[in-house]
Amino acid sequence: MWNRTNRIVLFITFGVYCFIYPSSLFLLVTDRVPAGTEWMATLMLLIEGAIAIAWVVVNYGRLRGFVAALAVLFLGFTVEAVGASTGFPFGHYSYTEVLYPKLFVVPIGITSAWLMMILASFFTARFILNRVVPGHSESSVVFLSALLAVLSDLVMEPVAVHVQGYWTWHDASGYYGVPLSNFVAWLIISLLLVFVLSRIMGGGKLLGRQAIKQHFTFIPLALYVMNLVMFTSVNLAHSYYLAGIIGLGVIAGFAWGVSRGGLPPLPVIKLRGLFISPLTKPEE
Repeated sequence: MWNRTNRIVLFITFGVYCFIYPSSLFLLVTDRVPAGTEWMATLMLLIEGAIAIAWVVVNYGRLRGFVAALAVLFLGFTVEAVGASTGFPFGHYSYTEVLYPKLFVVPIGITSAWLMMILASFFTARFILNRVVPGHSESSVVFLSALLAVLSDLVMEPVAVHVQGYWTWHDASGYYGVPLSNFVAWLIISLLLVFVLSRIMGGGKLLGRQAIKQHFTFIPLALYVMNLVMFTSVNLAHSYYLAGIIGLGVIAGFAWGVSRGGLPPLPVIKLRGLFISPLTKPEE
């Protein structure tokens, strides 16, 4: 019953996200976000976090899944609280009132975004390396995961700062007014968070066994790519071409990785009363 409930939660949250996503993409690209609907950004981030939690619990069980999610949430919140209060390690910035509510100085949606991005980057990196570099080491997964997270931030920053106004950089410089220290910090923190996630998940040995047995492996990949496509599209629409080119490059790299082994199988589902039951077997 617990496992079925987890899967229902996973499908509902992912389904809601997919339902909202096209209209959100259109409104952002065309600058038609209605006034007073800024709360939708927080809702989208919270849904992404809920999807990440549900997915990891479905695949790794309640204890391991919740511990992993809580660890990333806690560490993500801590670095944001320190960063927004002191300017270390990202640089001096402050959140606006667009993202709300806040826990102290950190919007709750941002903490959720850390969880989604770290988990999505981690399993996207593993998916790609399993196809491109068979027999890869766990350290290569950790490094590629952190790199994917940083690349995502490079694409996200111009949109978050200049289009949506989620936060403001003080003494702006560097990349679209974002200090380079931000991206160095992102790399180091992402390495730490991914390493913690890997250890909680059992390291390379456990993950290696489960890599061919996971359910719904397309979901972390979809989260990463859908976010990348959204921010890349908005950047190109607003003439932030360097960020857009970076996004297109990452998308092309992902497509190349997929071409080496194909996409993970999508689930076929049927309704049984009020329950959703996946008919596909785990990947083999």
